[in-house]
Amino acid sequence: MNSIICGIVFWVVMLGVVWLVRPGSGFLRVTMERWSVLHVMATFLVLAALIGSSSFLMTLCPMWNGEITAKLMEETEARAVENASATGEEEWMKNAAAAMSAADSDTDPDRYAIKNKNQYELMADALLKGQIYLEYGDMDRRLLQMPNPYDTQARRALGVRYHWDHAFYKGRYYMYFGVVPVFLLFIPFKLITGASLTTYHATQVFVGMSMIGLFLFFRLLSKRFFPKLSFAVYLFLGAAVSVTSMVHCVAKPAMYMTAFAAAFCMEIWSVYFYVKAVWATDNEHENRAIFRAFLGALFGALAFGCRPSIALGNLIVIPCLIVFLREHKFTWKLFLKLVAAASPYIIIGALLMLYNYVRFENPFEFGQSYQLTVADQSAYGSLLSRLSVRGLLNGATYFLTRSEDLISDFPHIVEGGVFYTYPVFGVGLFALTNKRTRSAIRANKFVLFLLGGIVTIGVIIMMDIVWTPYLLERYREDMMWLLGMLVFLAVGMRYAKISGEELAVSEVEEGTSVAEFSVGEAESGTVLAAEPGVKVAVEPCEEAKEFSSAVCLLSIFSMLVCAFVFVQLDMKHFLPEQIELIKKIVGAMTFGL
Repeated sequence: MNSIICGIVFWVVMLGVVWLVRPGSGFLRVTMERWSVLHVMATFLVLAALIGSSSFLMTLCPMWNGEITAKLMEETEARAVENASATGEEEWMKNAAAAMSAADSDTDPDRYAIKNKNQYELMADALLKGQIYLEYGDMDRRLLQMPNPYDTQARRALGVRYHWDHAFYKGRYYMYFGVVPVFLLFIPFKLITGASLTTYHATQVFVGMSMIGLFLFFRLLSKRFFPKLSFAVYLFLGAAVSVTSMVHCVAKPAMYMTAFAAAFCMEIWSVYFYVKAVWATDNEHENRAIFRAFLGALFGALAFGCRPSIALGNLIVIPCLIVFLREHKFTWKLFLKLVAAASPYIIIGALLMLYNYVRFENPFEFGQSYQLTVADQSAYGSLLSRLSVRGLLNGATYFLTRSEDLISDFPHIVEGGVFYTYPVFGVGLFALTNKRTRSAIRANKFVLFLLGGIVTIGVIIMMDIVWTPYLLERYREDMMWLLGMLVFLAVGMRYAKISGEELAVSEVEEGTSVAEFSVGEAESGTVLAAEPGVKVAVEPCEEAKEFSSAVCLLSIFSMLVCAFVFVQLDMKHFLPEQIELIKKIVGAMTFGL
């Protein structure tokens, strides 16, 4: 009975939301043009719900939120896991601890993966001690004696004990993940509180700041270029981009995704300040533009110390710079200002190269070549040697369009390519088929930005393909944040006004009425020139309402899929009682069937 009641409540809410965003809904008529207190309150509530729910979900899986590491270390060191009556998490912890000490071989890599989730915490402690390596005090002499310690099969054959997913160089362990999050959060937290920051809490902070940055960026674009955008599209599309581009951060928030989330955060805020410097600053306020560009460079440079592949998003600065120089007369004074704005790249880049050189005697080596993982990456060779048309096409398919069959095991959904799993990203491509959208992009000088973003996404995908031993689902998130930004830009431009343009019947494609060509940017009573001396009154076009409704519905659908993907990603590591609760929730959605 409870499942039936909960199912009814769920579907009533879902149908209510669908009704709210139907094409004829008054909610879709509310635009971004007259930003009011109600707009601010609604945005705040949506952001609070997104950040609160994502932060809560990060606490659910002890295997992936980093808590298991601290508890396991305490339990194994004290040898206190002996309570036969332990149940739930304690029982799981005891079994994991027993598995860790059961053998000396590496036949089960997960046994080591359990212990590697607190590298950021240990790195903060190491830096505060004045060292840049991780010291465990349990070095296996056989690892030191191996001619090639990076050979996975050789380690397994010898039964060598080692620390999984660490960089190992000249007898010392190093963290190959970007060190910037350590300086931004872990060290300050340790200095202020005296305690170590559990890794997933850092991911919570970075994910929350990333979502805030996305919504501010979308608000900036709407205010400046398409104030007629439906407020519902802003909310739903913003929520969908936030959730889908960070689902792995929420599902597996310790260590791996801490680096991802930190890089997302840096890059999103970097793009926000670059766009604000170029398109949202009047020409007479050149110094203000330079300062905003400086902030963009600061965040962009910090991204290289989080995850270099995501930091390739800095390529977007090139079209921004071209547009800026077209609008400003070049002088040596301006050149010096631009150099000052770019100084974070120079300073932070030099510090990161020094950090790499001290560790690996190579300023461009972040530690990936010396990684103790599933493949010997020290033998990868040059970038060009790994490039192939077949590999690039297969990789691009995996990232973007790969389809996955439903599986028999709960929750039945497996994450596939971006456009296949989250169809909301496809609305950007559909928006670009509209002539008015393309005209608005040209008129607002966003052509280079859009093309630059597409090229940047291609470069990020290419680097993931050639630099990693296997393509993993989480690597898709390297570029999804940028793809989401471009999708919102394309969708928004469908509502944009083109300053100074007079629309005439001669501009309309054959078979299209003037009313249809308005695509919603013309309000009731607006007139378009039909021919010299003749004016035609135009009503808002139904197509714009239908398009807004479709974007909202696809956003809702993509977020629902995302919920199932979250469960699928963590299914093997949830506690038994958590799995039962999840199944009850899904059972409620299907009326207990």
